Amino acid sequence: MLEPQKFGRFAAFLGVLAACLFIILPTKADAAASLYVAPPSGTFILGNTFTVSLYVNTGGQSINAVEANLSFPPDKLQVVSPTTGKSFIQVWVSQPTYSNENGTLKFQGTIPTPGINTDAGLVSTVTFRVKTPGTATVRFLDSSRVLLNDGRGTDVLGQKTDGIYYLTLPPPQGPVLTSRTNPDQEKWYNDNSVVFEWAAPLDIGGYSYILDQNPVSEPDDISEGVKTRVVYNNLPDRTFYFHIKALRQGAWGGVTDYVVHIDRTPPAAFQINFSPGRETSNHRPIIDFRTTDETSGVDHYELKIIPLDPPLALAGQNTTPFFIEVGPPYSRNLDDGRYDIVVRAYDEADNYYQAESRLTVTEPLFEIVSGAGVRIGGVYTLGWPYVGILSLILLAVLAYLTRLAWKWHSEVEEHLGRGAHEHPAVSGKWQALKEKLKEYGSSLHGGAGGKGLTVLLIVFAAWALWFAPCPALANPADNVPLEPPVVTLFPKSISNDEILYIGGRAGAPQAQVLIYLQQTETGTTLSETAVTDKTGAWFYSLPQFLDAGHYIVWTQLKVAEQTSPPSARMDLVVAETAIQIGSYRLSYQDFYFILLLVFAVAFLALLSFFLYHTYHFRTKTRRLNEMIKEAEESVRRGFSVLRHDIELELNLIRKAKLSKELSVEEKLREEKLLKDLDVVSNYIGREVWKVEEAEKEL
Repeated sequence: MLEPQKFGRFAAFLGVLAACLFIILPTKADAAASLYVAPPSGTFILGNTFTVSLYVNTGGQSINAVEANLSFPPDKLQVVSPTTGKSFIQVWVSQPTYSNENGTLKFQGTIPTPGINTDAGLVSTVTFRVKTPGTATVRFLDSSRVLLNDGRGTDVLGQKTDGIYYLTLPPPQGPVLTSRTNPDQEKWYNDNSVVFEWAAPLDIGGYSYILDQNPVSEPDDISEGVKTRVVYNNLPDRTFYFHIKALRQGAWGGVTDYVVHIDRTPPAAFQINFSPGRETSNHRPIIDFRTTDETSGVDHYELKIIPLDPPLALAGQNTTPFFIEVGPPYSRNLDDGRYDIVVRAYDEADNYYQAESRLTVTEPLFEIVSGAGVRIGGVYTLGWPYVGILSLILLAVLAYLTRLAWKWHSEVEEHLGRGAHEHPAVSGKWQALKEKLKEYGSSLHGGAGGKGLTVLLIVFAAWALWFAPCPALANPADNVPLEPPVVTLFPKSISNDEILYIGGRAGAPQAQVLIYLQQTETGTTLSETAVTDKTGAWFYSLPQFLDAGHYIVWTQLKVAEQTSPPSARMDLVVAETAIQIGSYRLSYQDFYFILLLVFAVAFLALLSFFLYHTYHFRTKTRRLNEMIKEAEESVRRGFSVLRHDIELELNLIRKAKLSKELSVEEKLREEKLLKDLDVVSNYIGREVWKVEEAEKEL
């Protein structure tokens, strides 16, 4: 037995230990709120009504607002009325609404401070009527919310429990009915012949039955006889109801109903789409396939991938590639080669449509291998130093060719600016013609010589007006601005230690811009909100860093309760930091991409410059050659006219020699004329003589 002093010390120790444990051990955290329906399940008869109550469990926290959005199958259920009389909601933001056409329900209300803390708070009750047999799910939509009474409206909704209800025909009140062709009344069948059979007690006087599309029809009181079997053939695709009753001891009994679903039509035809394409170097292509079925609906898809190239095709030549059940889109790693992709779309009645397509996976011609270099044809890898050397050599060669093209272009343009008469091929002849014209200008003025000079001046005037160089026409620049997208500020790639920013313009001022970021690897989606200014401009920067990976970003505009369709999706690459330049960090992939981009820009710029000057050099050279040809022809004609005038003067001297002896000056003049005639004849050439002879003949 403990002594009193020791017992006191032991009790004090236990008290201190209990206090420490109370401080150290964490208290139970508040659970998330939940929405649920009651009853969560049940079986209800066609034509009857049943009531579903919507409850909220606040998870031990005080809430001040609830938004419950639900969906139900409108082909199976019909809302009679939502009731809010016993709801804990005190202020309805908008009165509860429903749509029997779209199958939706919406409840939105608040509770004044201090809110409410409950584990079974009634939001509302809804009364449904059963329209057709089957299974109906009353489901909470993702837009439902439960807001905490914390001044910030924090959404604490964590769990949503839906209701599943089984809707059946009334229990048999007439003959016991079976169908060997359609034994399951919930299932669709692809046989359009239906057999119904029933038992026949001895005292039955007859049966009346009918097959139609009304689930609550009743046969007439006209007997169809006492046979216990009926067959319906060639029925169309749809849902039918068979109703039968028996005549017993002169009175008609209750009605037994039986439902059959018939669908013989396969799903709609569809095509298999590949991303990036049917021929790709991506070893994990996306295979997409979607279709619809008008009657029973699409149940599932099955896919088969058949390799066509060895060794994969040879490895499976003794086995049959099997179909696997998949959902669109589908993706998996594939080796290089050709594949036949076969997809079957099945409806609820087991009908299927089969689509086939060919997919080719190849090695890329050039592939950047981070840290190694450029892989060529998937076989040889060229290191980055060699890539750099070859790139510099290629740029140097292209720069040299570009300089030659520019030089040739400049020379041709200079000749065009001066005129064809300044070209070396024409300038010498042109100067000789001018000197001769100056020399014979006074002596040949008048008479035949004057007429020839006039013709010469007319020829040169016409040539000057027609072939004189004109200033080049500048092509107008295409300054038509491109229409900017909604998002005008957005980096295509960042590092995981850089803040993401996004901005642009919207069509409404003081509106909300919803920004969504989804990581493709994990599927995690992050949503943020920005507000537009008076001009519709908006900007937002993320308050935290993003993990490395690939993201898809899109936006939506929200004005009041209306939300625009999603914008075009943008790709964002968040890379691991690898290279730091000053205060900036780049991944190896981005660094190599920038180098290749700079090289590509320089290459394209030089190539464009080279092609531009080469094209204009050839065009202007042809133009200059034509001008030179015309100028030479004009010079020849000028010399031809001059020769004709010299011959006329020589004829005059020869006539004078017949009547008298020439003086010394006249003899010297004759010698000079003969010498000049030889010079002019050399400039004219044989073609001019032929032209003159042709003119004389005319």
